[in-house]
Amino acid sequence: MFNFCKKSFPVIFFLCFFGCILSYGVATVQTSSDIQSDKSLVKLHILHINDFHGAVESFLDPEISRDSKTGGIACLKTLIDRERERDIAGTIVLNAGDIAEGTMISYISRGKVVTDAFQQIGFDAITLGNHDFAWGLDDLKSMMDNLNTPVLGANIIKTSDGEVMDGVKPYIIKEMKNVNVAVIGLDTPDIAHYVDKSRREGLEFKGSAETVRKILPELKGADLIIVLSHLGAGEDEKLAAEVKGIDIIVGGHSHTKLEHARKVGNTIIVQAGSQGKYLGKLDLYMKNKKIVSYSSCLIPVITDKIPPDPEIEKIIAPYIEETEKVGSEIMGEASEDLIYGHRFMGKLNQIHADSIWKKSGASCGICNSRTLRGNIKAGPVTKKDLYSALPFTEEGFVTLTIKGKYIRQHIERCLSDGATELAIPAGSLKYTYDPSKPDGHRLVSLTVEGKEMDDNMEYFIFVNETMGRHKDFDTAKDRKRIGSCQDEFFEYFKASKVPWDNKTDDRITVIHQ
Repeated sequence: MFNFCKKSFPVIFFLCFFGCILSYGVATVQTSSDIQSDKSLVKLHILHINDFHGAVESFLDPEISRDSKTGGIACLKTLIDRERERDIAGTIVLNAGDIAEGTMISYISRGKVVTDAFQQIGFDAITLGNHDFAWGLDDLKSMMDNLNTPVLGANIIKTSDGEVMDGVKPYIIKEMKNVNVAVIGLDTPDIAHYVDKSRREGLEFKGSAETVRKILPELKGADLIIVLSHLGAGEDEKLAAEVKGIDIIVGGHSHTKLEHARKVGNTIIVQAGSQGKYLGKLDLYMKNKKIVSYSSCLIPVITDKIPPDPEIEKIIAPYIEETEKVGSEIMGEASEDLIYGHRFMGKLNQIHADSIWKKSGASCGICNSRTLRGNIKAGPVTKKDLYSALPFTEEGFVTLTIKGKYIRQHIERCLSDGATELAIPAGSLKYTYDPSKPDGHRLVSLTVEGKEMDDNMEYFIFVNETMGRHKDFDTAKDRKRIGSCQDEFFEYFKASKVPWDNKTDDRITVIHQ
């Protein structure tokens, strides 16, 4: 499967996708003689990525291709160039944030390998995501200084004077074929859940709806209003429902692969997965500066279909060489492919949770399944392999004391529809749940040392920092940071005397109806 396209109005214009059809293939395409013959229509194209997470090198993703690697900044550049050259004057290229943190190559260079490559792509705008603050404000400033691109974040406000963050613009306005296009940037207001205060000192993150409402009167000269959002797909839909006047939301944060655009009211919403695996494309037909038709498309970045850009390859080569030196250390062996899950417990989730538990000194605890971001192939396992599986260097873990009812409450929350993560238990903690039951009633049993957890008893547990920042843990006492999730994961994996298999235990039981 090389392309995903779907009509969004009763008609789809043939010319919009003719280039995509030739290069990537489409199952069905409908045409409209009315659209084709109307010479007053203006055609615009939005190319977009989100949540790149430092994925400079291509990688295997069986969901996209079992025969070829996916992604890689050099192939992405070639694809963007191809699409942009079809209509340079009518194309805008956008990036919805989380650009650097997530790979060893990016971490070693503090994001410079990404920004060096992004210079060559020439994005029209990039909004900031929560992970862009992970290494602190000094490193973020260095990355922004190295970009030749407007960096947006209308809701990232300095507490000192109420202005937007230094080096950041609230929006840009770009003229395209006599259409004034405004792009507003938004980061997630829920930043405290993801980033320690020390790495965002002096900043506050305002609500998305209130921010857009405040800005819209300044954009009366704009014909097309785009929100470049790092809010997540669900929050994008809420924003579209709450605020009138937004034509398009180009989203990120939730890593949602929208094979075709969603529409809430009059707002078109798109998002392109993550890690540069897809290039999103939204094609518009406008008349009298209003959208009259549109279609969306996700183009997979498959390396045997798209030649790498030689200039980008030259730029990233020394970074790859340095990373290979650092990451070649053998850390252990896997007798089988080791997998992870965000909505189920894979063996890597179990290893991660156990590594924290062993260090914590607590009898039990839980950690966030989304801290893991990659599988590990069978065979010798390098430091780079482990880094790819658990890439977030700044994520720590804490011990705390809290009543059982709040532990139960958080696990239940992670089992609800729409949740993006699972609570992975370790130590003496086990639970059973029934996914057929309604939200809030899925946790069938929760045991500690073989006994049902007492809602009114206090327990000394561990949680990873991101999970511990959730409001469910606001009443916790004796909170103490113990160490780094990544460091303990590496050491625990390396300490094994036998190759790791992919078998999991019974700490989570799912009742299948």
